[in-house]
Amino acid sequence: MAESSQRLSRVAVGGWLGSLGLLGATFLLTRATLLGELMPFGPGILIALAGRRPRLLWPAVLTAGAGLYGVAAGIEAYLRLAVFVALGIALSLPQARRLERGIAVAALGTAVIILIRGLGQAFLGPSFYGWVLLLFEAVLAGGLALAWLEAGVSRHREERLLGLGLFALGLLLGLEGWQVAGMSLQSLVGRLFILAAAIVGGAGSGAAMGAVLGFLPSLTSLTAPALAGLLALVGLTAGAFHSLGKLGVVGGFMLAHLLLSSYFLGAQGANLALKESAVVALVVLLWPTKWIKPATSFFNKEGPESAASPPVARAQRLAAALKFLGESLENAVEAGTGSAGAAVRQVARLVCEGCPANKVCWELDGDKLTSALKDLLVRKGTAGLVAADLPGWLQGRCGRARELLAALEAQARKFTPEQAAQGLAPLLARQFRALGSLLEDSLRETAAAGEAAAKEPFLRVEVGYTSCARQQDLTCGDSFLAAPLEEGRYLLVLSDGMGAGREARRTSHTAVELVKELLAAGFSRELALRLVNMVLLLRSPRESFATLDMAVLDLNQGQAEFTKLGACSGFLVRGQRVLTIKPQSLPVGILEDIPLEVSREEIQPGDVLVMVSDGVLEAHRDPAEKDRWVAAALKRATESEPQRLAERLLNQAVALAGGSPADDMLVAVARLEQVGRT
Repeated sequence: MAESSQRLSRVAVGGWLGSLGLLGATFLLTRATLLGELMPFGPGILIALAGRRPRLLWPAVLTAGAGLYGVAAGIEAYLRLAVFVALGIALSLPQARRLERGIAVAALGTAVIILIRGLGQAFLGPSFYGWVLLLFEAVLAGGLALAWLEAGVSRHREERLLGLGLFALGLLLGLEGWQVAGMSLQSLVGRLFILAAAIVGGAGSGAAMGAVLGFLPSLTSLTAPALAGLLALVGLTAGAFHSLGKLGVVGGFMLAHLLLSSYFLGAQGANLALKESAVVALVVLLWPTKWIKPATSFFNKEGPESAASPPVARAQRLAAALKFLGESLENAVEAGTGSAGAAVRQVARLVCEGCPANKVCWELDGDKLTSALKDLLVRKGTAGLVAADLPGWLQGRCGRARELLAALEAQARKFTPEQAAQGLAPLLARQFRALGSLLEDSLRETAAAGEAAAKEPFLRVEVGYTSCARQQDLTCGDSFLAAPLEEGRYLLVLSDGMGAGREARRTSHTAVELVKELLAAGFSRELALRLVNMVLLLRSPRESFATLDMAVLDLNQGQAEFTKLGACSGFLVRGQRVLTIKPQSLPVGILEDIPLEVSREEIQPGDVLVMVSDGVLEAHRDPAEKDRWVAAALKRATESEPQRLAERLLNQAVALAGGSPADDMLVAVARLEQVGRT
């Protein structure tokens, strides 16, 4: 509990510091000027904050207003302040909050700027030059906002770097004219950027950053290009010593300044440049190396393609999956697997499908009903079954008793108890275990192949889940598993075993573990699910099926694939929007051949995936509200931590059920965050 509180405190402090940093950046961006007349960065950051951090919008409006002091005066200052206020009002409207695409938010902000500045232009006296300037600044502001909005969710490194570069450019322009001890603060920060680029990206990055920053003064006033040439060569020289680490880069940085400053800048300019460079070099040398590593991994992170899993690792997983399959089937043989279970399944298929009481009989009382039918099948056989042979509780419930007895008699003619020892399960069990052992022996005798370096994915997953058993049961029959797979993929799988209690728990646990082992070993999704289905068909003498709700997240590509076998609806939460993912197929363990349908959705940072078992949906007594009440609860929820959100949703479901759930309940929540985000 104490550790959780400390973590929440750190998150809260980090959130406050991040908010203060954004407000400080807003102040500087408001002061940034292009060509002495254009100031698009201030409106641009307000539009971007409205799309990504709406709670900061009005504090940012006030900060932007303060940033105008000293850079705009008279009617011009009032017009710009009116633009900031109008953006705050327009982007705070509920209709604006519901805009999901960044381009829509940017277009709305651009229209507001044109409207307010256009009214001012008409009031002050229209001119062609004034209208051109107005439109150019509004379009620039919208473009900057769109670049920052897209950079926050983009899966492409180039787009993120473009957004970061434009942000840094605005900050540097906002520092124009500020000095510390006679040195230009803009120049100090610019040289710091050059050193950072050389450290994380090498010679090419250092030279590119130097060239860009060298031409930076040209955006505010007419200057000679000498500084651009100097800084480009300085960045190139510093990056050339990239292999020697931070000390080598700093040494190359200072060496280039010593050799080139006098030639490019003259004696007076060289002295100031050397002074500024020495200060920046000292700061970088004192900067902890561990704080540079996140930037290095971000800059050098490659595209979504990922190297294949090492051969040895893949083979080890395959061996583990085969042995697990064998053990599951062997346990089933010891429990008495035979054709009685298949006969009962066939009866249920022929008689109970489409019956209004099907779910009550086979899911809530499945163990009890299966045991009763098996007992009739073995004891009575073909001697003739009558309604009195059915248990009293079943006689009063079953509306198809005559059809049920006829189907049992028909199956009894095909059933012989001796078939149990001759089933397919023992043979499959021996084959799977033999293959797994053979593969493990081969791996022990073969030298391990070199493993390829793993590449950091674009997204990371934080998972939380909680469950409770139905009334009077101590064991929840639902199971959940979350596990990373190879190639930057992540597995989330929830299974609801038939009935409740230990037997349902064993069935659902077997299902999720088999799915994980098979997918981790490299089996395709279709083959893995068909193997799981076969195992559940063979492993138990009683009717043994389970639902499967599976999501495979591609953390490199930002894609999710959902497969539902008998599972209830899932939910994808993005901001205030909740997408319901509907079920598409029967549970596993019912049919010998199962139809598989896969639905795909894009995922991005901030998305929340919610999986629930049917006990959660059915907590609401109104069948029409099963999905709706969960979606409404997710829209109202304020928790961002997955575990807290899962607990909140489960508590609401238990309360709706009157404190005594009629079925097991499980809620699993997965939140997606961008790698490197704090």
